[in-house]
Parts: sequence; structure tokens; C-alpha cells
Amino acid sequence: MRVKQRWSNVTVVTPAEQAAADLLIDGDRFAGVVPAETVVGDDWQAIDGKGAVLFPGIIDLLQHGYGTRLYNDTEQGAVAENSLALLARGVTGFLPSISCLPPGTMEGVLSRLAAQCGEAKGARALGVHSEGPCFGSPGAHNPENIVAPSIELAERMLAATEGTLKAVTVAPEREGAEGFIRTLKRAGVSIHLGHSQARPENVSRYVGWGLDAVTHMYNVMPTYPPGGMGVHTVSLTDALLAEPTLALGLICDGIHVDRQLIRLLAQLPADRVFLETDAMKYAGTPGRKFEFYPGYWVESVPGKAVRDENGGLCGSSLTPDEAMRNYLRFSGRDLVRAAHAASLVPARVIGMAADIGSIERGKRADFAVLDPATLEVRATYLDGRCVHGSAS
Repeated sequence: MRVKQRWSNVTVVTPAEQAAADLLIDGDRFAGVVPAETVVGDDWQAIDGKGAVLFPGIIDLLQHGYGTRLYNDTEQGAVAENSLALLARGVTGFLPSISCLPPGTMEGVLSRLAAQCGEAKGARALGVHSEGPCFGSPGAHNPENIVAPSIELAERMLAATEGTLKAVTVAPEREGAEGFIRTLKRAGVSIHLGHSQARPENVSRYVGWGLDAVTHMYNVMPTYPPGGMGVHTVSLTDALLAEPTLALGLICDGIHVDRQLIRLLAQLPADRVFLETDAMKYAGTPGRKFEFYPGYWVESVPGKAVRDENGGLCGSSLTPDEAMRNYLRFSGRDLVRAAHAASLVPARVIGMAADIGSIERGKRADFAVLDPATLEVRATYLDGRCVHGSAS
């Protein structure tokens, strides 16, 4: 039997506004946002939101781990366990992600992780993100595992994931990248520039090959000294800002990207910025040390990111709801812009915005119930069903 809900005494965050209005949900879909005085039939279940903010379900496109799990390890039940844990953070969709892995093991890891996506019982595991292995700069990834892009590699990655590969981060300046990118793009994979030494003058050409987005903007990207006449030298990040179709991923912990740069990104059109945690193992916990790859030890500390023994960054300790609240605080923008960055733009990047990513009529009724004062998550709903917490 289809349940029809009418949420009152709430603020509803849509792509256009944050409105004191009533939210209608018919079964598993949003049915509309209407003024409080709107008359509907008597078959609607009345829900008093007690002043809560109804925010679209958060979508995280880059997450290497959470809790005690690192997706590289593909431990049995890892994705299923985290899909449930992430509900407490208002997350309704995520991409479990891998780093640069040894060529001999990468396909097996991709295959096992793809299979685990189907085991998710909480937040939707929307597919797999392969961050690498075709990089120009390793960052915190194992440099021994970086390989050249090729059509054959793309085909092997697609075969291993059997339709679940949703995003790949690549350095497009690598020889063979055009064929690699075009092959993945034809299969519906979102292509993200990252860990790149690309020259700024070549970025438009790479966009023409099929780039959709940028992985962790400002991180592992070169800058250049001023020219001899004191003229600013255009950098890779400048060139990425100049491309109107590129969505820019942001690790919004105030550590990976300076807060002034976050304010700069927030001045772009709403469809240009999305939040991604780049979270590692022990995110959402008090944190501890772990071995990211053989011989490379890092430590996750809440609010301090994940760092190696020399202080170098290796992903974040962020939770997705913390990233959303940080974006509000650091950018100076409102809940509407935060909803674009946390939900709608990620959905659009992976081609799923027609079904998820915002509170709009006809879309899946995925949303978080937030405390109006703190914006902490009170409850999370998937397909109109409460899967964490309660509305009261």
C-alpha cells in the first residue's frame, strides 16, 4: 500500500529556495512542495516536523573508507556495513572508491567492490570510483602502482565492474589518455581530472575528450611562479575555473583547501562545485593509525585530516554532513547552495540527477531531517521511508 505523507512545520530546501512550506510524499517519490494552507485529500498522513529542515539526501562521490573499513581491502560486508553507518550522516548515496593499486590486483578489487555495491542495505552504493591508476602526480598514492592509460586498460576496468564503474580520476596529459577517456565515456563513466600535471593551455582540449569534473580541486595540482614582468602566470587551477562545464570537487575540511579559496569557489554558478569527502578508514570514529599501503602508515584524527608520519595529507577524516556544515560556514552561502554542492551537483556529475539529488516532484524521496539550530542529522529517509532516527 502506498503511503502518502504530508510534512508540516518544516523548512524545505529545494534547488530554488528554502521555504517554510509543506512537503508531500506519495509512496517513494516527492509529490510537491505546497503552501501550508493548501487543501489535499484526507488520505495523507500528517507529520509534524517540529521546525526541522528537510535537506536532500547527501551524495559523496569520493570515499575511500569509513569507520573501520578501507575499500581497497574489500573485506566482506564493508560496503553493506558503511551503507548503514552513513545514514546517521544524512547520506543516501555514495561511491566506494579505490586508490592506485598494484596492476595485478586492481581488477580483482574492482570486481569484488562492484559486487559489494549490490549488498548495500542503507545508503545507496551508486557504483565504484577508481581514483587512478593513471596519474601525473602520485600525491599520497603508491607511485609504484601508477600506469599509463590505454583503451585496453579502460576495457578491462569496465569488464571487471560489469556496469557499476561510475567515475574514474585520470591525469589527461598522460600519453594514451584520449582513448582511455573516450572509451570510458562511451560506457557512461564520469571522467574526473586529478593528480595531474596538465598544462593550463591544454585543458579545453581535454574537456573536449569528455572530462566532467575535477577530483579534489587545488590538491595535487601545480602552480607556477610569476612571470618576469610580474604578470600572473595562469595555473592549472585557473584553467579549470575557466571551463564552464567542469564541476569542481571540494574537500571541505578547511585543511585541504584554504577557506578563502572555498569562498572563491562559492562565487561560481551553483552547478560548478560539489562536496566530496575523500574520507579514509576511521572517518566518523575517534581515529587511529593504519597502513594505507605496504610500508606507508597514516593516522586519521577528527578535525585534523589523515596525515602520514611527515605531516603529509592522505585524504580526510570528514563525514559528509560535517562537509556540508563546513561549506555553509566557510563559504558564507545559504542552505540552497549547500544543497547543490552536497546533493544535486554530485547526482548530475554521475548522470543521476533525473532521479535523485534534490527535493523535487517526481524524484525519489531521499532526504535528511536536520535540527534547525545545529543542522545535525535527526533522521534520514530513503524512498520516503525512515531508515535512521525519527522525525520527532
